[in-house]
Amino acid sequence: MTTAELAEHLTRLLMLPHPPVAVTFRNGTPSGDAEPVVKQPAGCCYWEPAERSRLATQPSDHDNCSVGCYTHGLVDLAAAAAGSDTAALLSSGWVGESDLVNAPHLPFRPGMISYEPLATANQPDVVLLRLSPYALMTLQGACPQIRLVTKPQCQIVPLAYAGEMVVSPGCAVSRARTNLPAGELTCAFHGSALAEIVGSLERSAEADHAVAEYAVANDRQHFVAQKEWISSRELPPQL
Repeated sequence: MTTAELAEHLTRLLMLPHPPVAVTFRNGTPSGDAEPVVKQPAGCCYWEPAERSRLATQPSDHDNCSVGCYTHGLVDLAAAAAGSDTAALLSSGWVGESDLVNAPHLPFRPGMISYEPLATANQPDVVLLRLSPYALMTLQGACPQIRLVTKPQCQIVPLAYAGEMVVSPGCAVSRARTNLPAGELTCAFHGSALAEIVGSLERSAEADHAVAEYAVANDRQHFVAQKEWISSRELPPQL
């Protein structure tokens, strides 16, 4: 299947209300015909607008967030630690020095980071998903290796690039900047794993539907008094 077809399957199987986003790292700079990027407070703020169009960002488009610049390989640890925003995070006790030292980061410095709808991407490095609790249940059933990570949320990008499948509940800084709804989490995985994940989801979703169908039928049989409530329950989508 093409990337666009895989993106459609992924969206349907997880019942995603928002399109998956692709992140791609490149050398060089954006081409002359690339649309100008509106500079954002942090790299995570490019994720939501990238659901609709391609954003070709340069390192300078990320420099409002020192920690995000570090996790994305754009500055070294010393430069990130010297930022006034990092000092504010440390002085508040939100993170400690060891958290910064141990934060995952890309092992190279990209010249350009593009964010775009997964359906239009060509060989993305990282795929980002906005998950509901239901979608997380479905995805975890298909991919039990998925790992919950802590703050800062932007660490999911280098972790996914390294081959891990991770989900983040967000962090106070990222949620404040992106206005991520309380009922959503963010998941990331390497782009090369897309086809395998969709295949696992197709098999898992079929099993989910079968057991849910059994549970509802069984409840209708044994809990007649609650028939109206049971009848109103929704089953997982059938393939």
